[in-house]
Amino acid sequence: MGNKIVLLGAKGMLGSEVRSLYGEENIKAFDLPEFDIADLAQLKNAVDKADVVINCAAYTDVEKAESQYDLAYKVNAEAVENLAKIAADKNFYVIHISTDFVFDGNKDSFYDETDIPRPINAYGRSKFEGELLLMENHQNCGIIRVQWTYGKNGNNFISKLISLSKQRDSLKVVDDQFGSPTWTQEAAKVIHIFAENRHCGLFHYSAAGFASRYEVAKFVFEKMHLKTEIIPCKTDEFKSAAARPANSRFCCHKIQPLLDKPIEMWQKPLERFLETIRQ
Repeated sequence: MGNKIVLLGAKGMLGSEVRSLYGEENIKAFDLPEFDIADLAQLKNAVDKADVVINCAAYTDVEKAESQYDLAYKVNAEAVENLAKIAADKNFYVIHISTDFVFDGNKDSFYDETDIPRPINAYGRSKFEGELLLMENHQNCGIIRVQWTYGKNGNNFISKLISLSKQRDSLKVVDDQFGSPTWTQEAAKVIHIFAENRHCGLFHYSAAGFASRYEVAKFVFEKMHLKTEIIPCKTDEFKSAAARPANSRFCCHKIQPLLDKPIEMWQKPLERFLETIRQ
């Protein structure tokens, strides 16, 4: 292969899956606490001899971002701008991971890459700024927006559901937010393809189909034979610092031809993931 690959955010839910696809000799991996992407000197040192940099590092606490916007911006935008400028100077390829939260969720159909972002929370604003700053400063890059991700190495909707089911007899889950639960293991394979082929541009990736969070919860509990009752409710029944987009559905027609197989309906990878975490 010959590419010197550097992975930023290697311990996170997605980054850890990307790392597992490479042998230790084929990738240099960095993350907190030893590495801080917001530290310019550390960033320059980490990517110094890279051919490809995969950026999975991000400030992802949607609630706290409302009161810690400076920190969210520093990691999700300012650090990405620094990475873009270093990449332009050294001429290496960048893969950057973004989010469905760049959209307001008001569209009544699937979002594609030509739709104009209108983030409705601080986290989404910081991630959108990061996209803009990357594209302004470096064109040799692929930006992949993902959504509703779950995996074994991180806190996510699926893991929270299963954890809460052990503590409660019933759970309220919103039925007015729609998207596609996407396994980080599948997203990591997409990133690997991009690293090999250096596809440039902005892309959406999620599992195929869509469901409400309530429908996803019901699917998970049925497959895991959990007895906790799931009660549908509306988003406004939960107190939250950050607004959430009601519609996160992605159109993935642009990315599909670049992949080595058809994108599966969300139920199939989710079922495989649940098999891996059964006690």
